[in-house]
Amino acid sequence: MGTLFDSFVTTVSRPAKASENQTFWRKEDPILTDAQSLVMGGMWSHQREWWDLKTFIKVIVGGYGSGKTNVGSKRVIASALTNAPAPVAVISPTYKIAKETSILTLYELLAGKRSLYGANQFWWKFNKTDHEFQIRYRGRDARILIYSGDNPLSLRGPNLAAAWIDEPFIQDKEVFMQMLARVRHPAAVQSEILLTGTPESLNFGYEICEGDEKENYDIDYVIASTRSNKILLPGYVERLEEAYTEKAASAYIDGNFINMSEGMIFYAFDRMEHVRDLSIPDGITLGAGMDFNVNPMAMTVFWRAGSHMHTIKEYQLPNADTEFACQMLREDFGERLTTIYPDATGNARKTAAPGGKTDFYYIRKAGFEIAAKATNPKRRDSYNAVNGKFKPKNGQMTLTISPACKKLKGYLLQYSYELMNKQEKMSHLLDAFRYPVSYLFPVDADVARTLRVSGI
Repeated sequence: MGTLFDSFVTTVSRPAKASENQTFWRKEDPILTDAQSLVMGGMWSHQREWWDLKTFIKVIVGGYGSGKTNVGSKRVIASALTNAPAPVAVISPTYKIAKETSILTLYELLAGKRSLYGANQFWWKFNKTDHEFQIRYRGRDARILIYSGDNPLSLRGPNLAAAWIDEPFIQDKEVFMQMLARVRHPAAVQSEILLTGTPESLNFGYEICEGDEKENYDIDYVIASTRSNKILLPGYVERLEEAYTEKAASAYIDGNFINMSEGMIFYAFDRMEHVRDLSIPDGITLGAGMDFNVNPMAMTVFWRAGSHMHTIKEYQLPNADTEFACQMLREDFGERLTTIYPDATGNARKTAAPGGKTDFYYIRKAGFEIAAKATNPKRRDSYNAVNGKFKPKNGQMTLTISPACKKLKGYLLQYSYELMNKQEKMSHLLDAFRYPVSYLFPVDADVARTLRVSGI
């Protein structure tokens, strides 16, 4: 494993290896006294996990006091030395915040290194005018530039080898985009973008880590809980728990992306519990929920095994009609998809149906059966049916969705009574999801009167 404080093994006479930024810091668990006082630093398991990510963009999303700034500071120092003389950057929300967090932590870590190695072997200083750390170690002259993210356009400038954005999710997304453009130094040995911060509702951080935009980046992330840091003051977590609501505690203690709106419609959905990668059981036919709308035309495809219902694919088709939607379902799933669970109003003429025919006409024409009630259920009953499936009284998981259904997952997390009028875009896919649930598993199955309309 090496000494407690492994150092760079390179000299100025040859280029650094990309892996050497992992040899500068002690990565074992910190050593503590019986009273939980720190004897020797190191990294907790979530910090090591983040450190070892192989992606270009490395994200740690954590609660307060989970050690994000500490490990981010260690990483950016190692990155600066690895990439020297190419500069790296730290971007905090403001210079004031930087002085209290990233700059302060860098000071402490660099002072510790100088104390360990001696001033002759390890030298550093901070230029307050230029907001720049300079480090000299084993023939390397490294630079860490400190920026403020309060004016993203001011971040345009020289090329960087790497960048660390501290608390990125309370900053404008443009800060992140600027760093994507600037981390391009031709002399860099290991280019990377580091993000460390608390989750701030379902903003762009959620989108790039878990949502629709994740596929656009070479990115991976680690969730860090405040509880994982064993050297916090006694009672710290308990005081946070007393001060926060359950939702706020899930975000600011446990590091989860949470919609902070109180009037959540699908309150029983838990992405950690209900998002599952499950294969289609043998011999199972498929069904599809369908909401009739020209832009977008929305559908969900699912399988059902007994009381378990699992959604495997979502569709949001711009400027589409019912005939085209049915053709797409048939092409994607063939004869295995047998039944459509649509909006009950599809038995009347709708704009989503071409040629003056009804939506139901084109569903039957494509060879699908139609399962619908005489009228749509009341929205409240439909929402209750979905929440009841997510959290049944017997505790058995009976409603899940595939990780591939990224829009559906995001919409279930965000759709609220408070913002419903501003979330119409979400409603169509959510309707396509809830129609089959409320048909197959109504709130009161004994009372609900369902009507098979495939022969109408």
